[in-house]
Amino acid sequence: MTKTIEHNVPQELKQLVIKLLYGKAMVVLSCGIHMESSKLEPSKKPLNVLTKQLNAPVIIILKNGVEYKGRMTRCDGHMNIMLDGASECMKEKLIANYGTVLVRGNNILYIALDVGRGK
Repeated sequence: MTKTIEHNVPQELKQLVIKLLYGKAMVVLSCGIHMESSKLEPSKKPLNVLTKQLNAPVIIILKNGVEYKGRMTRCDGHMNIMLDGASECMKEKLIANYGTVLVRGNNILYIALDVGRGK
């Protein structure tokens, strides 16, 4: 998500806003801050794109390098994802096969969609 600050905002306020943004605090949009993702069409927002891929094969790469492959059956607003027929891999090596796995969204680095079409 790209964040921009209007030019007519005083420098001190810009610095405070930048500290707030990267400190994970909530910022009031009337301060002159525009979130570019708010301009996205609803069909292009990440969560909407993800929910359209329900019951499709996905690959989830975690921040620690572990990847899970399986059929995504559920997802929520926190990007928690449930996979059926999941397999766990590390550096292209199969670690384990699972029936159903719940992956916490906080641990996800990225998600590859449409993985069945490219192979």
